[in-house]
Amino acid sequence: MLETCVTMEPGYYEFEDHAFFEIDDPVFILGREFNAKQDLEEIKHFIRSRLWFTYRKNFMPIGGTGPVSDQGWGCMLRCGQMLLAQSLIVRHLGREWIWDRDHKERVYWNILRLFQDKKSCMYSLHQIAQMGVSERKEVGEWFGPNTAAQVLKKLAIYDEWSRLAVHVAMDNLVIEQDVKLLCKSQPRPRRRTDSEHLEGATASASASLTIPEGCCSAASINSDLSPAPSTVSTDAPSAAPTETPSNNWRPLLLIVPLRLGLTEMNMCYLKAIKEYFALPHCVGIIGGRPNHALYFLGVVGDELLYLDPHECQPAVDLDEDESDDSSYHCPFLLHMPFDRVDPSLALGFLCMNESEFDELASRLRTKLLKSSNPPLFELVDARPKSWPKFVPYLGEDDPTARIKEFTVVGDAQFDSEEEFELLQ
Repeated sequence: MLETCVTMEPGYYEFEDHAFFEIDDPVFILGREFNAKQDLEEIKHFIRSRLWFTYRKNFMPIGGTGPVSDQGWGCMLRCGQMLLAQSLIVRHLGREWIWDRDHKERVYWNILRLFQDKKSCMYSLHQIAQMGVSERKEVGEWFGPNTAAQVLKKLAIYDEWSRLAVHVAMDNLVIEQDVKLLCKSQPRPRRRTDSEHLEGATASASASLTIPEGCCSAASINSDLSPAPSTVSTDAPSAAPTETPSNNWRPLLLIVPLRLGLTEMNMCYLKAIKEYFALPHCVGIIGGRPNHALYFLGVVGDELLYLDPHECQPAVDLDEDESDDSSYHCPFLLHMPFDRVDPSLALGFLCMNESEFDELASRLRTKLLKSSNPPLFELVDARPKSWPKFVPYLGEDDPTARIKEFTVVGDAQFDSEEEFELLQ
């Protein structure tokens, strides 16, 4: 009944039968509830429909002379891609969207191509790795959850098709007033010069990103990013997309970096994490174990379901005819106990419009934040009067929105994957 489920590297958990799902607990995956005993095939199909980004090899060198594979260092970058890809799927295709191997919508293919391993693609490993330099991470250096979130925030500024407003809530604090100001502000990405247009897309060490060709406007998405493979359908998507955002509100991707324990996960947060995965606004968690990143997308009992990027696959050129996208969809059901997860992680929430954000805030106050003591994080209406004014990040050309940071150095004996970088 259940295919053998394996992990990508030794030391991870595997199960070879369906006993794991022979429980009465509900299964929550990215805001959807399933019956563990009755919906096994639907669960497998829903998880396989999520975009799965793993290590790749033999792609074009990063920066022209850099690595041609991200094996051993790119797992958190890939997890960040998976969280963002789920957000874009919900943004453009709807929360109920399911992958069909033989019938691929044009919009799906456009989203997938934004992540292929080419420097000209908006959310490629190349762009993420080079933008990481602005977060003091050299190309080939391992990212933590907060670093990945900060890089995604900077790259999303240049995506004029999706228009996501990415807010990274630091210090375990979400301020509603700040979030709404960001979502109602319009980004000011640096425009390409004529010479840059000819040279193509690169990201400089100072993170002044050159906008990738064909990846920034709705018009270019419909033309330059039209699907090459003949199997792609131009029919309407199988699930209706979420309500189109209003012109004065950019869809919000809220990322909340957290530390839920000192050196190991505090089990008091398990109930809150279950409440998180039941939220319709949930787009997953980036975390894992020290220097071993995973993308968590569901929970059953005290086990978290996840996608594992630690499978090194050959690079795929999605611009070629008859391109095969099956390697971007995971055939495995993987799980691990909650108490084995590293306490440093980041939660993702997606709100398409202001009413959805208000609904999220209400559900956070009435359910999720009351599910643990202490709560996962704090939610407040406005900034304390003694705090400096919030200035939304709107692009590298905005002189009022420079990001400042410093690294808090803890006890050297605590081996965690995340350096906490505080924004001022």
